Amino acid sequence: MVSNWPLETKKGMNNKLFKAFFGVEPKSVRGTVVISPIIYPKQFEAEFGEKGNHYKSVLSYLVANFKNLTFIKTPMTQSAVHDLIVLLKGSKCKNIIFIGAIGGIAKGLKIGDVVLPDKAKEICSLKSIHDETRTNMVVLRKKGVIGIDFEAQSFYKAARKVNIFAGSAFIVTDLPLTKPFYQTKTQKEREKIKKAVKFIVHSI
Repeated sequence: MVSNWPLETKKGMNNKLFKAFFGVEPKSVRGTVVISPIIYPKQFEAEFGEKGNHYKSVLSYLVANFKNLTFIKTPMTQSAVHDLIVLLKGSKCKNIIFIGAIGGIAKGLKIGDVVLPDKAKEICSLKSIHDETRTNMVVLRKKGVIGIDFEAQSFYKAARKVNIFAGSAFIVTDLPLTKPFYQTKTQKEREKIKKAVKFIVHSI
């Protein structure tokens, strides 16, 4: 089989792959990278209080580069988060922070609460929305799971793979057992979610 790829160095091809995800080359990525499937760059920029340089990659990741930090809006899928982090091994990144949304299943959680898990297993990443049944949620709660999402476990797995320090913060955006994601949120709940985003970004 004849390849249509141009003759390039291995480094050159890696840089092109990297840029397809990040919109910039590895040398432009900062030491701290914040990734989120729920926050957009301009929203992050407004709360962060610093003007960034914005890029859109071939794969539709939205990137904002600041003086000491790179922010990336990822698609809301496990593979999107995993593949992005694995590529960070070729950059100056030393710390990754994930800001995500969870369906809160632990007793006492309310929409708009911020959760900072002590262990990755406290957040259970579902493979499909069809797994979000009442029976499954009750079982997970009994196991000590705080909430559910789609990306957290993939995030931590990828970070361990490339040996980059990883931390995370989650916003409760729905309550699968009492108020699932498809139910309309009240104005007060929407305001609490906005305040939670502001709190997390200002804490970085």
